[in-house]
Amino acid sequence: MDRAVGIGAIVTVALLAVYAMLWVRVTPWEIGRSDFTSAYVGGLLLRQGHGSELYDLSAQAPLHAALIAPDREGNLPFVDAPVAAALVAPITLVSLDIAYRIWGLIQLAMLALAVVIAVRSAPWPARLPSWWRSGVGLIAFGGGATLIVLLQAQWGSVLALGLAAAYGEWRRDRPFWGAVWIVLGAGVAKPHLALGIFALMLGWRSRRVLAGAVIAGIGVLVLSVVVAGPAAPLNFVRNAITTNTMWQLDTFSGFIGIPGSFLGNSGATQVIGAVGDVTALGVALCLGLLVRRAPGRLGAALAGGAALSILASPHAGTHDLVLLAPAMVWWTAEAATRAAQRSLSGWQGPTAAIVMWFLLTCAVFLSPADGGPVQLVPWVLIAVAAAAWSLARRQPASAEHRAGDSTALAGGDAIPVS
Repeated sequence: MDRAVGIGAIVTVALLAVYAMLWVRVTPWEIGRSDFTSAYVGGLLLRQGHGSELYDLSAQAPLHAALIAPDREGNLPFVDAPVAAALVAPITLVSLDIAYRIWGLIQLAMLALAVVIAVRSAPWPARLPSWWRSGVGLIAFGGGATLIVLLQAQWGSVLALGLAAAYGEWRRDRPFWGAVWIVLGAGVAKPHLALGIFALMLGWRSRRVLAGAVIAGIGVLVLSVVVAGPAAPLNFVRNAITTNTMWQLDTFSGFIGIPGSFLGNSGATQVIGAVGDVTALGVALCLGLLVRRAPGRLGAALAGGAALSILASPHAGTHDLVLLAPAMVWWTAEAATRAAQRSLSGWQGPTAAIVMWFLLTCAVFLSPADGGPVQLVPWVLIAVAAAAWSLARRQPASAEHRAGDSTALAGGDAIPVS
């Protein structure tokens, strides 16, 4: 186990060095074709007083064309939640190139904070060396999705931070605030990337969790209306559902990438993808039921819910896999704790968690960015969800806790606290 962490940390340092070199060498032409142009145009529309046209492609197209000229790449539609445009609007005061660099560094910092929160919140075995925890955190931070977030200046780190904060609150018996953090993290830009986590919370059926989610959701909805008008929430949902046909479906990291690899952008792909999405949400709901029966299952179940969220998303990219970075930390910690307490099969231990994380990184690098023969990421995500389910199931329903742990019981909520 020590060797796996040591080797993994060394490999990750090398990967991060490569990421930095690639990011520094990004050209203005490549910046103009990055996903960040979508957010930048959304921020411009809002800053110029055209919030009601935030999802109007005819309003976006001339701004996008002027932004990337003389390049003639087609318009990249703004598909994020309205609040995202409000957050980006201030940095549209600087040029696209400078804003791209600033936003990439902000996302990197938020991902680092998410990992730190996960390391500090996770239930590590007693007397574990501090370098071991730091090594696992470094490995999680340096996954393949981190490079894509940097190159595209995408939003995944916001949701990862919300997930890490939620786990930390739930570990401290603050179910209401945990739900608030995850809904806020998702609602800022990409609520569709948290559908599996929302399903898990429904299955959990904690009154305080559901209350926090509802109140935070209302807050996000009100902010969206204030930012872009009463039609904005509905326009966002419609765009999230319909715009996935603008891209090759085999480039998506969600379940739809599997049929897309074989059937292309066909009606059959959409039907099979929808069935897969509903199945993923059903499994996430069942993970919530496992948590309700035994709160000690929270970490593994939440990691599985995060993987299922990406699988169920109508258009998830490889950059969205940073959502799993904090989950990888606490999954490894819980696997190490359980291995110290009782025998686990080898593929469920902490070393296996690290190996699976690197498999996901390999899948990110090998899967097609512009369409190709096969999309590997959703297959690995299915394996992650299956492993999380198995690990959660191994926690007995009586949920015995380690000596020194406390358990708070209130209104059906039971959260283990370190």
